[in-house]
Amino acid sequence: MTVNVRWLGTAGVEFNHEGRVILVDPYLSRLGKVDIFFRPLVPLEGALDTYLEGMTGDLEAIVCGHTHFDHALDIPGLARRTKVPVLGCDSLDALMDISGLQGRVTVCRPHEPVSLDSGATVTLIPSLHGLVLGRLLLFLGNIDRSLSPPLRAHRYRLGSMHTVKVELGGTTFMHVGSAGFLERDLEGHRCDVLFLCAAGWRNTPGYPERVIEILRPSIVVPIHYDDFSLPLEPGKGIRILRSADIGTFTERVRAARHPLTTRRIEPWVKTSF
Repeated sequence: MTVNVRWLGTAGVEFNHEGRVILVDPYLSRLGKVDIFFRPLVPLEGALDTYLEGMTGDLEAIVCGHTHFDHALDIPGLARRTKVPVLGCDSLDALMDISGLQGRVTVCRPHEPVSLDSGATVTLIPSLHGLVLGRLLLFLGNIDRSLSPPLRAHRYRLGSMHTVKVELGGTTFMHVGSAGFLERDLEGHRCDVLFLCAAGWRNTPGYPERVIEILRPSIVVPIHYDDFSLPLEPGKGIRILRSADIGTFTERVRAARHPLTTRRIEPWVKTSF
C-alpha cells in the first residue's frame, strides 16, 4: 500500500497514508542566523498556517525525536492548532507544559510501540546525537519547566535522543534525526526505508555504515543536510551544509549494503514508497 512522503527540510518528514498524516520533527519557521544566535526564538505563525492549509489529508500525530529547536520549536504551535496526539520525551512534555499545553504529550517508553487510530504504530528507540563542536553544542538535559517562551536556542535542550520508527501501510520507516546511534538499541529492528541525517556524519565512527548494516533498508533517503537558517521554497534549490558533505555521504551509503537504493528527494515534493 502506498505511503506518500514529503521532506519538509531539516529533519522534518511528513508521512501520508490514505489521508492520515504523521509528522516527525517538523521545523517550518526556519529562523535566520541573527534570531538563532542573538534572540529568543519566535515561531513564524504564518509558516505554520500555510503548511496546515496546504496539507493533503488529516493530521493524526506529531512525533519528536529530540528537543533541539530545529526539531521542536514549531510543535507547540502545530499542536495548538490541531489537537492531535504529540509523542516524545520528558523534555518535549516540558516544552508543551510551558507553552500552555499541559497533558498533551504521550511520553513514550523506549522500544514500546504506540498505536494510532489509523492502525499505524510509532516506536521511539534510544539513540545518540551526533557531535557538534565536540559536545559543546549538544545542550544536554531537558528543557527547564521554570522558563517561559520564547526561549533562546540554547534553552532548547536535547532531552532524550531517539530514532523514530513508523509502521504504516505495510511499510516500516526509520527516522534517524541526528548522525549518531546506539548499536545495542538498534539491534533487532529492521526497516524498508531509512531517513538518515547527513549533517556532521563524519564525527561518528561507524556512521552511516553500521546503522545500515543493522537496519537493512532497501532505500536510504538523506535528510538534515540543508542550511536551515535559510528559507526553503519548492523548486528554488537548497544550500547544503558543509558538514554534510552530501556527495561523499551518498557514496558511503551506497557502498554499505547491496542491494540498496539511495533516493535524494526534493523538499516539499511528494514521493511515494
